[in-house]
Amino acid sequence: MWYDGRMFPGNPLRRTILLVLVLLIGFPLMAVSLVPGSRFEDPNASQTMLAGRDFTKELTKTEQVSADLLDIHLTTMGKGDPLYVWFGHTGLVVTDKRDNRSVMYDYGIFSFDDDFYQTFAMGRLNYEVWATSAEARYDLAQKENRDISNITIHLPDAAKLELVRFLNYNIQPENSTYLYHHYRENCSTRIRDMLDKAVDGQFQAWARAIPLDETLRQLVMRHTYASPFIDWILNFLQSGSIDKPITLWEAMFLPAVLEQALLDFSYVDGSGKVVPIATDRKTLNFATIGARAPVLESSKSMTLPGLWFGLLVGLVSLLFGRAIASSQFKGIRRFGHLVEGLLGFVWATAVGILASLLLFMMVASSHDVTYFNENIVFASPWALVMAVQSLRGAFGNEAARKRFRKANTIMAILIGTTIVMKVIFLDLLVQQNWQILLTLLPIYLCNSSIPFERLFERKQKELDDSDW
Repeated sequence: MWYDGRMFPGNPLRRTILLVLVLLIGFPLMAVSLVPGSRFEDPNASQTMLAGRDFTKELTKTEQVSADLLDIHLTTMGKGDPLYVWFGHTGLVVTDKRDNRSVMYDYGIFSFDDDFYQTFAMGRLNYEVWATSAEARYDLAQKENRDISNITIHLPDAAKLELVRFLNYNIQPENSTYLYHHYRENCSTRIRDMLDKAVDGQFQAWARAIPLDETLRQLVMRHTYASPFIDWILNFLQSGSIDKPITLWEAMFLPAVLEQALLDFSYVDGSGKVVPIATDRKTLNFATIGARAPVLESSKSMTLPGLWFGLLVGLVSLLFGRAIASSQFKGIRRFGHLVEGLLGFVWATAVGILASLLLFMMVASSHDVTYFNENIVFASPWALVMAVQSLRGAFGNEAARKRFRKANTIMAILIGTTIVMKVIFLDLLVQQNWQILLTLLPIYLCNSSIPFERLFERKQKELDDSDW
């Protein structure tokens, strides 16, 4: 193991430290094969709540009058500034013609209070559905400088009335909270499921017959490409579960995709007539051009920017650690080692913290999109130990510096092995983590004992023996 035993006198303490180091190295490898706990069963999940509802029963005359006085619209809001609204938002608006009052039923309500960060870390984030003034919501979105559009929803009268009844049932305090999932239970998928139920499953059957060329990861990257840092972290934390082929049905976790799908879909009503489920798209507000990066029409790979960043960090480390540190002047050599060590401490700490977060999410949380994540193999909490060794090397500990480089060599070999395996087993290792692989590979390589090691070690020994 790469630690200085002389720093920890006493055999029991050394054995304890050795055990901790073994766990740091081995536990991430175990996490790949563990079967984490599944998400909790949510009694208020969309499909569960809709299962017993009847959208086809015959209406009485009074109910028919009520149905005729109701209009339903789908409101879609574009990208906002905080991360949690980068993907847009949607809500159902019900208008009562008797008083022309419009209410928005919104499944995207959450609070930063009530242990938000703790529940988020555990993958048990509770969202709520609220009924609020549609006009107030429009005003708020306009102040946030977001796009707003409306489409008219056409449903059979029985389905329309039952939908409104279900919405009013859903907003009751005992029914209003649900377990959020970014891809399966969000503001958009909840409404998708309701409208599908209202047309007797025809919407889902139609959408599942339309395969997409992009995966869930690529759809997300349409929105995150403008922030490479956030994009990299989200891609690092999510596993290959979001890299599988999907259909239009799964893609409707995005509000804009749901809106367009509804505009493209028609269903067969009880009389055999083909009816478009949505028409009359109206724009209520345009976001200022240039206010924020637009959503791309197709995904943009961030692998090359990641590679360039990794090369930059790696080459700077190589420059100070091998070139400048090989100067004949001791002062310059010390400066080179200091910069190399501090830089190594920064990036290794960052990798170690992210890896520790990933490991926790894989084995202790309900974030199922992190399970079986390949990245834990070559970006593990062991990087925190590497960071300490790099910091010690920055202040002149040559043994710590060598251990840091040996650790980087092993990590580089792990990444190289992963790349070879991914090329050979294309259908097995489907996780699209090339952005992560090619960011870390040059960093590990340039800090390893591989590049020009013998040449620099010989030069370093000559300089240490000189009188400079």
